[in-house]
Amino acid sequence: MNPVPDTLGRESTQAALIAALREVHGVRARLERWTADPLMKRGKHRVVRYEIHARVPEPPHVRRCHWVGKFYERDEVGLRVARILGELARTNCGVRGGFVIPTVLAYEASCRLLLLTYQPGESVISAIAQNGAMVLSAIGRALAALHTTSVRPDLIASPLAVLEDLRQRISELRARFPFERDLLRQILDKLERQTPDGPATPSFLHGDFGPSQLLWQSGRLVILDFDKYARGDPAFDLGNLLIQFRRIALRKPGKLPEFAPLRGAILEAYRHWSPHDPELDRRVAWHEQVALVRKIHFLAYDLTRRQGADALRERQAEANRLLAQLRTPGAGADVLRGSRPGLAGRSRHGREPHFDTHAT
Repeated sequence: MNPVPDTLGRESTQAALIAALREVHGVRARLERWTADPLMKRGKHRVVRYEIHARVPEPPHVRRCHWVGKFYERDEVGLRVARILGELARTNCGVRGGFVIPTVLAYEASCRLLLLTYQPGESVISAIAQNGAMVLSAIGRALAALHTTSVRPDLIASPLAVLEDLRQRISELRARFPFERDLLRQILDKLERQTPDGPATPSFLHGDFGPSQLLWQSGRLVILDFDKYARGDPAFDLGNLLIQFRRIALRKPGKLPEFAPLRGAILEAYRHWSPHDPELDRRVAWHEQVALVRKIHFLAYDLTRRQGADALRERQAEANRLLAQLRTPGAGADVLRGSRPGLAGRSRHGREPHFDTHAT
């Protein structure tokens, strides 16, 4: 048997699996054996795949199942994610969008373990390399369906909250990259002036929609990891997705199609499956540049994993490459130029406010 994760001992893990098995298949279900393999070795949450061999009352009586277990540091977060996945499953957004999400099997509060069905699939990056147009269209369609679901989270991601978070990050980046202080100040000024108002009705947001949360499974998408879900501007998810593709294109030239056509294909599919939104392009450009700055900050300051000197130098080099993208057309800056400022970028008297980026 493979060793269990150090997050939970063998006996506690087995007890949680038995409880979940009985919840799914009834009290007569019996767990015969199981194995555990880590799926995610870094990040805030431990993720494990379980192979379950069980005997159940209904035929076929011997079942072999694959489950995913995700451990949470806080009980309320695990419960919140379980609840939102259940709400999404009760809508038709997956059918409309041509995607699937893992099904919640059980949540074991004693060990803060969320158990889900395992969804196999290949990397969406590999799928794009083989069937680019089909996969890009599927991504746009899936995201449009997710944004128009009837599920309405309590958590709000407003442009003002996004901007407030960005001010602190830019302040720290100006200290880390003193030769780019002026550029970063100009970027912040521009983003403050042109903060979009957002749509009249906020949409469901995935909150971290990107290639690492997507799989390609027999002609449809699998969408994973809804931990950062919220309600807000659909451009938030689009900007985050597009900058992650841009980063991959820079890191691994030739692994993806050229970025500009890729970006266009996703947005075209998204517009086709979404209600008309004449301001979408401008808001996506704003969120792309915000996502780019956030990614630079992550590379410069992420200390959540052990890294050798070579890895640190690599991340520093990538942060520098992405900093150069802030001057590059297509990263959002050129689209932002000349667009009208949103209400958040004006004072009550019509003057643009000044913000101290060194304030905490």
